[in-house]
Amino acid sequence: MKFKNLYLGLIASAFLFASCSSDDNTIIDTPLGAYDNGVLILNEGNFGNPNASVSYISNDLMTSQNNIFSVVNPTKVLGDVAQSLSFSDDKAFIVINNSNEVEVVNRYTFASLGTITEKLENPRYSVVLNNKLYVTNAISNAVTVYNATTYAYITSISLNKTAEKIVAANGKLYVTNGAFGKGNEVTVINESTNTVSTTITVEEGVNSIEVYDGTVYVLCGNKDRTKLFKINAANDAVTSIESTTLKDALNMDIDGNKIYYTQGTGVYAINTNATAFSNTPLFSVTDNSWSTFYGFGVIDGKIYSGDANGFTADGIVTVYSTTGTALKTLTVGIGPNGFYSNN
Repeated sequence: MKFKNLYLGLIASAFLFASCSSDDNTIIDTPLGAYDNGVLILNEGNFGNPNASVSYISNDLMTSQNNIFSVVNPTKVLGDVAQSLSFSDDKAFIVINNSNEVEVVNRYTFASLGTITEKLENPRYSVVLNNKLYVTNAISNAVTVYNATTYAYITSISLNKTAEKIVAANGKLYVTNGAFGKGNEVTVINESTNTVSTTITVEEGVNSIEVYDGTVYVLCGNKDRTKLFKINAANDAVTSIESTTLKDALNMDIDGNKIYYTQGTGVYAINTNATAFSNTPLFSVTDNSWSTFYGFGVIDGKIYSGDANGFTADGIVTVYSTTGTALKTLTVGIGPNGFYSNN
């Protein structure tokens, strides 16, 4: 009897274990590479010198590493002025402005996958839509198009005006036609035909563009006012809010349903459905002339600030809470200009 009871007990335990295992929905997030689950920091380097670099910091701010492109690819040089970065699946496309290149890497391991050079003339920003890489070019005033898998050149879309920041929404591309405080238009491109479908007039001083929940947000700031335009990507209908007391706002980024922006040394935030700007900063940072907020980004409730340090020394990145508490400060490469969530 004792053996029989023991046998039945073992069977019951086995069924219980199987039942518990089948109901266990725990998902283990296995990193896809050394640079998964963190933030990539793009460092321009000095204009005229091939010393652009990329730094990495983990989401918990506990682990960081500089020069990750060089570490992984010791025989290659990233190039002269790392301007911007965009993702598509497991790839990262790094736009190298003064080298007239786009360097393609695995976003998680940072192993080099290829280099795009054809038709690039002072490239600025990029985005991928329907397996096509779109790159804006400052000299040609055109958007060049490439196959995002083979990196082969496809065509060029001439804008005949400044081609700067670019985003994709609802199967269309939106390009800001302004840089360095000048310009007041956004060009809309039809992805299926690679032609310009319309041009939207905004405010002088267009400087930032983001997409959130089917709406394209465009921030413009000048000496007289700041305006935020909301473009419905379904029909390109436009609404806007403005402030004549908050002037020269810059560096818009959207995190969750919050729009963050800077003005002077202050960081501000409003909801995406706000009908007015906030004139009260969340916090302010120490002024370092034009180097202040050279890079700015908000990721998962943390505010990342890049100080270019006058391009005379390595840049400094400080990560803040939304109340202004400094969570982490680290030395990175020269000219930190952008922050990209790599999850």
